[in-house]
Amino acid sequence: MTTQYNHGVLFYHKGSGLKAIHEGLGEVVKSLTPLCKHLSIQLSEHEGDIIKYCAQIKTGDYSTDVDILFILGGDGTVNELINGVLQHNLDVPLAIIPGGTFNDFTKTLNLDPRYKIASQQLQNATPQPYDVMKVNDRYALNFAGLGLIVQNALNVQQGNKDVFGKLSYVGSTVKTLVNPEYVNYTLNVDGKKLEDESSMILVANGPFIGGNRIPMTDLSPNDGYLNVFIFDNQKFSVFTDVFKQRDSMNWNNISQGIQHIPAKQITISTDDTHQVDIDGEIALTTPLQIEIIPSAVRILTLTSPTVNTDAN
Repeated sequence: MTTQYNHGVLFYHKGSGLKAIHEGLGEVVKSLTPLCKHLSIQLSEHEGDIIKYCAQIKTGDYSTDVDILFILGGDGTVNELINGVLQHNLDVPLAIIPGGTFNDFTKTLNLDPRYKIASQQLQNATPQPYDVMKVNDRYALNFAGLGLIVQNALNVQQGNKDVFGKLSYVGSTVKTLVNPEYVNYTLNVDGKKLEDESSMILVANGPFIGGNRIPMTDLSPNDGYLNVFIFDNQKFSVFTDVFKQRDSMNWNNISQGIQHIPAKQITISTDDTHQVDIDGEIALTTPLQIEIIPSAVRILTLTSPTVNTDAN
């Protein structure tokens, strides 16, 4: 049975990956109206707008009226909503509708990658708790990384992601693997110190990054743990190792190029300053202090995964 909320707010970004944003918006609104007695629509024109709107919801006369927030957008837009909700202590469920290139966390929510179908599926979804990463003074739902993942994103930005979409990431990945940059790091993971050189350090909460599933079968975004992956500097062994399925118990026994460490608190420092990718946005630089906040948000989740996993 569909839960009916009192007042929902739908955020969308004019730079959404949808080719016809207003046409798509109409389809989404049609699916959301059965969920809400009152649905407001709010355009985000600039970075930071959604955080400001969250502050207005908290302090405004309708702070007790709004009881669900919807977001139509890609991973970076979702990240902005997460930051707005946690910075302003909004205790309302969230709903994510895919509108970007990869839409990684919607896969975690078992939603279809097509916005029209995903918005329809929300009528049968229920709020479930999810952990959130605090990275310095920001929040991340999915991941934080440095090294290859940032190098790859910068290579993509030199092209045009809006035109080439996922194809731009494929070409960039090949270029990045051929010419990787290495990071001299010091890691403190729950009190254990590690020092070495790495081609990439990835701290993951969600199981999907860059459109692909991390090949750890028991990685969970609501178990109260972060997952630290340290890639060695042998680029070709890492490339083959990343496709091997395994669980957290045997990962380090059978992996040749990627070390896994579960953790609750992490600090990362590097010899040189390195940029950091957070949920698909290059937003910070080292050093980093990262901790997990268990069950920090509630997000509408479909009980069973959708059959179709290919976005159109």
